[in-house]
Amino acid sequence: MLGLVFDARPARLAVAGALSRIDPLWALTGGGPLGLRRLPDPASPGPEWVTLEPIFTGVCGSDVTQATLQADWDNPLSGLVSFPHVMGHEIVARVADPAGADVSIGETVVVNPWLGCAARGLPACPACAEGMLPLCAHQGEPLPGVAGSGIHIGNIRGLPGGMGTRMHAHRSQLRRLPDGLEPRAGVLADPLAVGAHAAEQVLGGGRIAKSGMVVVLGAGTIGLAVTASLRRLGAERVVVSAAWPYQRTLVDALGAETIPHRPRAVVDHVAEAGGGRLSRPWRGLPWLIAGGAAAVVDAVGSTATAELSLAIVRPGGLVVRVGVGRARRTQATLTYFKEVTVVGSNGYRRDDLDTALAMLAGGDVPWRDWLTHRFPLAAWRQAFRTAARPQEHAAVKVTIAIDEKS
Repeated sequence: MLGLVFDARPARLAVAGALSRIDPLWALTGGGPLGLRRLPDPASPGPEWVTLEPIFTGVCGSDVTQATLQADWDNPLSGLVSFPHVMGHEIVARVADPAGADVSIGETVVVNPWLGCAARGLPACPACAEGMLPLCAHQGEPLPGVAGSGIHIGNIRGLPGGMGTRMHAHRSQLRRLPDGLEPRAGVLADPLAVGAHAAEQVLGGGRIAKSGMVVVLGAGTIGLAVTASLRRLGAERVVVSAAWPYQRTLVDALGAETIPHRPRAVVDHVAEAGGGRLSRPWRGLPWLIAGGAAAVVDAVGSTATAELSLAIVRPGGLVVRVGVGRARRTQATLTYFKEVTVVGSNGYRRDDLDTALAMLAGGDVPWRDWLTHRFPLAAWRQAFRTAARPQEHAAVKVTIAIDEKS
């Protein structure tokens, strides 16, 4: 098989790490940790594991962060990853050997990459019983029949991800592609499920009234997925910060408002729209001491957006953090002062993937407009460069076509 392998040996990280401090894209040059290799076909971990041939795999923002060495060296999740591994977790694949699962040879499936108790042959822990595999109590523990451990397919030694020509997934991880839906659309099922889970964090349980203003920071794939999901759940007013003109068209198509992404412009817009009262500190952003957004979804995950979220949310409001960014000093005083509830949103529940597929099949999202770029596996560097600099290419979701005939 061919696979796009991330090899974290120090010799590969040293030079690429130095280059990435000058320009992150230089980490993708030859001799770095990421490279296309010919590998032995992976052995099946056990009788409940289905053999798959990936067709399409999405390039996620977390993939770009890893490949360009922009992750923090002290990231606490580093202990839940094993190297070297074949990357890719937004996967559409063809069944090569069903291994007794309720799928047929040649059938097209979407893979839920998260590994829970079922894949380990264990009784369901409380999180898995609720379908929340990302919070499985056994995360990071060894998988029977697999050489390494990890939180999901695409970061585990011995269990190749979707950026390769062959892989295995546990039968519990598979979802059939809905009838009539083009296989390439299935790449969006994973990020759309992430958006569905984040939207549920906002509106679930009556936490926020549907009439309240929700601000989504970021109009990339995840920001768009969150916006589409909020609208599906009945949010009446969703405002999205968009950095580039092409993103505004995509937000408009979802029935949401767009505002410029510059922090001061966001603060001023939310203050005006919500009748808020601003406080102006000696240094830093003005912030809303009264009024503001009922909830803010941070789909970027930077220090700047973390601080902006606290500045624009109303006192007693909700901030949901779904983006992943590098750790920096964060001015978090307003968390306590405004009694803001800050909630993390990690992955998605099992049913969210079904919701995402239904949204794609039902035309709830203009998925063709979101799938902006496709590259063959051999052009993986170009795919990652495009995903890393979306503004230069008007990119939303970049896809790698593993099967070049598709």
